[in-house]
Amino acid sequence: MRMRKRKTDDHNPEHLDRWLISYADFITLMFTFFVALYALSSMDVVKVEKFTISLRQVFKVIDDPIKLHFTKTERSVTEELKAVLKNEDNIAVNNEPRGVVITFSDNALFSSGSADIRPEAMDILGSIADKLKQMPGRLYIEGHTDNVPISPGGRFRSNWELSSARASSILHALVDKGLDSYRFTISGYGEYRPLAANDTPEGRGKNRRVELVLMPPD
Repeated sequence: MRMRKRKTDDHNPEHLDRWLISYADFITLMFTFFVALYALSSMDVVKVEKFTISLRQVFKVIDDPIKLHFTKTERSVTEELKAVLKNEDNIAVNNEPRGVVITFSDNALFSSGSADIRPEAMDILGSIADKLKQMPGRLYIEGHTDNVPISPGGRFRSNWELSSARASSILHALVDKGLDSYRFTISGYGEYRPLAANDTPEGRGKNRRVELVLMPPD
């Protein structure tokens, strides 16, 4: 008598477990997605940062070793720049989330209303260029002014033009000192990105500045 082959049980618990695991993974991913949407829509920087850290922990994301190296070297270069500029009261060097930021008060390099760098300031830019040659990464030069209107009949028609011209002057000076021009991006923001209120002389003085930002390599 022919033996009938037993039919495989389609309700094997093992297959059911696999289905449950896949479904659980899907629900977890959907939850993660909606949490991300919520955090981003709220524009809450703290939430986004915490969420990013959580994702890195869950998925064991390893930071880019180049950027880790940049961060360590960045601190060293910042200290060296501070040492070089220790006698320059109108130039500040700080580590910020975007990179190393060198802030020039307008009177550190320029006369009032001018975009021509004073000859005695060229040595300062030369010292800065020597340090920046040691660091990879993009260089952003951002010009800023206060909100006092430009006098009619002058060289510049607006604060935008003045801030852009000052950024351009620093660019050309640093390139002349040996930095590669392809590393640079320049911007002029006029009075539209103030650090302080423009209703006092001190506030207007803080807003008249040029920022040189060294950012990590892409």
